Amino acid sequence: MKNFVEFSIYGILAFILSMCVIPLMRMIAQKIQLVDVPNARKVHQTAIPLIGGLVIGIVVFLLLWISEDKSWKDILPIIITSYIMLFVGTLDDKTDIRAIYKLGIQICVSIIIATSGIRITTLYGLFGIHEMNVYFQYILTVLIITTAVNAYNLIDGIDGLAGSVAGVGFALFFIIALVEGNFGLARIGLLFVGSIAAFLRYNFSLKNKIFLGNSGSLFLGYLLICLGIYITKFDRGQEEFPYGIFFILFVFTIPVIDSVRVYADRISRGKSPFKADKSHIHHHLLQLGLSHKRITLTFVLLNIVTFIVQYVFFPNYSIYTTLISFFVFIFIFKIIKVLNLFFTWKKNIKEMENL
Repeated sequence: MKNFVEFSIYGILAFILSMCVIPLMRMIAQKIQLVDVPNARKVHQTAIPLIGGLVIGIVVFLLLWISEDKSWKDILPIIITSYIMLFVGTLDDKTDIRAIYKLGIQICVSIIIATSGIRITTLYGLFGIHEMNVYFQYILTVLIITTAVNAYNLIDGIDGLAGSVAGVGFALFFIIALVEGNFGLARIGLLFVGSIAAFLRYNFSLKNKIFLGNSGSLFLGYLLICLGIYITKFDRGQEEFPYGIFFILFVFTIPVIDSVRVYADRISRGKSPFKADKSHIHHHLLQLGLSHKRITLTFVLLNIVTFIVQYVFFPNYSIYTTLISFFVFIFIFKIIKVLNLFFTWKKNIKEMENL
């Protein structure tokens, strides 16, 4: 009970402090023009402050620093490099950094993480591969981090989506840390849950809305994937269920599948895979008439379904089930796209009949 109350205090304190910091950061952002200006590709009509990620980063940093528990130093490489990503994302929000430069920075920090010993060391039996050569560990770790970070960044297209995915992810991280008996990591998970809850309160607001910004999506996406890789080191003693790979799949399966689908679609149409458009799954759902809240709820429910499938059907863990999940989600996305085309066609027919 004592630990439960202590953990609750951490989350509540992060929420309250974030709620106090956000109004101040909104004013600063408006003065220095750290805002998202509307254009033809965006759904909002007014300039919105891009301070969600900064608020979360500042609040978590302050609370970690004043905490008597310094067990977070065990993941110091992750924390340092994540704040590098926060800084890079803030510069991108302000000056629009070229994609190739951001990718280069992501590769550099990924190499730092891999060098610190936080690496993917096994394929869990996929294609018959378990232990890997150290060079392949580096390559795979860098590839997974950069892919996951960019996939998460791309889902930040509507209110609440990226924040909700991160909130659910850190809640799961909190539970896994408790199961593993690592109370220091569990506290970190709750700090992020509390701060993200405050961000979502403003993100869904009509009057005082704020956005996560590239600073937030790069910061949170990078933290989540690196923490997931860090947890995999505990998988060796968990023959029944590997929590690390489970966490990574739970958080990033849907964003990665959607990103791969979008990149492939852009390339097939002869366009740059990095050129922004409205081909993501949340854009198709918007065109079907779903609200931002309903789309966010849909994604959260899909994450929960992913959780149930993996937990129920992976008692002995078969990595091949992941490949099956991949094709199932691709099929679901295709159905949504077909429905969108059908309703668009139907709408056009009605408009022609009314002429």
